[in-house]
Amino acid sequence: MAQSIKVDNTPVKFSAENISGKVEHASIDAPAPSGLTAFSPTVILGFAFIVLFVLARAFGVGKKQKLPAGVKPLPRLPGLPYAGRFWDVPAPGIEAAWHFGDLHKKMGPIYEWKVMGTIHIWIETDKIAHDLFVTRQRNYCDRNALPAAVGVREGSEILPLMAFGEQFKRYKNFMHLIMRHSSPRSFYGWPTDENKRTLRRILETPEHWSEHMLVHCARTIAGVAWADPEHGSKLLTIIPVILKAVSPAGPIINKLTFLANLPEAISPFKKIERVRKQQMTDAFCEALQDVKNRVEAGDAPDCWSKLWLEKEKGTEHLDFYEAAHAIGSSSFVAIATIGGPLHAFFTAMCHYPSWQFKVQEELDRVCGNQLPTVADLPRLPHLRATVKEIVRWRQATPLGVPHVAMEDDVYEGYLIPKGAICHANHYLISREESLYPRGNEFLPERWLSPEYPTYQEPLSEFPNLRGDKAFGYGNRSCPGVDLTSAELMTLIGSLMWAFEIKRSEGIAGRDHPIPWYETAPWVITMSKPFPCSIKVRSEEKRRIIMTEFPEGGNLVKATPAERKTKWDVSRVPGEDLFQWDGLTDQAPKTSRLYPAGA
Repeated sequence: MAQSIKVDNTPVKFSAENISGKVEHASIDAPAPSGLTAFSPTVILGFAFIVLFVLARAFGVGKKQKLPAGVKPLPRLPGLPYAGRFWDVPAPGIEAAWHFGDLHKKMGPIYEWKVMGTIHIWIETDKIAHDLFVTRQRNYCDRNALPAAVGVREGSEILPLMAFGEQFKRYKNFMHLIMRHSSPRSFYGWPTDENKRTLRRILETPEHWSEHMLVHCARTIAGVAWADPEHGSKLLTIIPVILKAVSPAGPIINKLTFLANLPEAISPFKKIERVRKQQMTDAFCEALQDVKNRVEAGDAPDCWSKLWLEKEKGTEHLDFYEAAHAIGSSSFVAIATIGGPLHAFFTAMCHYPSWQFKVQEELDRVCGNQLPTVADLPRLPHLRATVKEIVRWRQATPLGVPHVAMEDDVYEGYLIPKGAICHANHYLISREESLYPRGNEFLPERWLSPEYPTYQEPLSEFPNLRGDKAFGYGNRSCPGVDLTSAELMTLIGSLMWAFEIKRSEGIAGRDHPIPWYETAPWVITMSKPFPCSIKVRSEEKRRIIMTEFPEGGNLVKATPAERKTKWDVSRVPGEDLFQWDGLTDQAPKTSRLYPAGA
């Protein structure tokens, strides 16, 4: 069903101007900047420019805004003029959620934090987030500029980070259309096929379970988007670069935002961003061009790209460049946001092993010797509750994606100024005691028992992921809920159908304690992998996996020497496990002390 990708080394760049015709070859031809030292003239000049800029802004601050009668400013954390509390920026995503969440205890459910001239507003409750981002969504549907990813907000590359406007509306309508087309068709069968391959890879090398989850996500969405799972290598290549660029834990410019004012001639950040943008464009346009070639040859399976190429009604308003990026950016988001819950699933099963036996009894009764499918889900409430609880218990984006106020607004008597960057703390929202008692515990029962406030009937429909707060609020919520649901529920169901997952026993368990809440430090978090015991549940299941399921099709090469294209990824020399450029570093072997409430 899949076809291989053959790319030579001829340097051809895609751009918005040159992609209208057929492109035969594609590669990245933009070296990273080098040669800058701490004492080079450009760095000294840049530093002087920064000092002058900060002083000018600092001495220009001091005029208090005159507020209308009855309107008051939000509680604000104290800080320096203009610079604010620049020292108070935790890098890792979940650490930031804990840090700013703890400040709500003394600042209240909504407060203001100013840094480098920018006002950030932190929101503790679902009610406030819903009031602003849903009820008043027309005023809170913009995105903020990203210093290390210059142009992403105004450009046409990444739908979730795009500024609100006509271009965003066209992209969003396009994605809603292709989702509506593919969802009833079970996303063209790709999740079902990849579930089988993933089980076989895990059975053969269970110690690489984290790698197998990432490859599963990459292959599945590449099949849905471009009808070729091998294009998943492109996503595995570009995601670490963009994810770091948009994270506070990434380049220093994301904290010292005034560095964005440096001219490109002396800004290493802007030079690096130009390379990143070209790499992403090459990846997305090359994949769409491949589908175009196969459509013209008459042998392209159904996929998102084929809908656009065949001018399905409602898709024709995007040109090649726009369609390539609308499809591509929605694809790379799927890997990070689905890969996070999949990693959290292994953490949950090792901390709460008794729950998987309840789900396995349900799977055995409903599915027998067949893997669970989307059609089985109405009869699998325990499985659906497992996925629902994982998404709540370990959010992929604990601080969500910020909303920007487009005009001044007054909420409960408080001013929210135009341009303020508003953050809903999803970590806290998912633990509001009135709705989620014992919120730090993994309790799938909360979705199945009438004694919990989250219970809904009928259990043939609830729980499900539709409307889940983890996917955002209002018109900036994620359009890919159905795909995420289908992929998570069928794969997690398949994993529990096939395997018993638990912490290692004996010395191995002593030497590798199961982490409680260890995640990668980026804006989309992922539970850090760890050694655990994964054993097939029966010899009959082993036989089915090894004789009836296709070979795994791993996208990760064992060594760099095995790479054959610029998109191939591999393990680091000397390392047995795939670290994904720092996104899936192994959890530490020693336990840590967590903040109160974590």
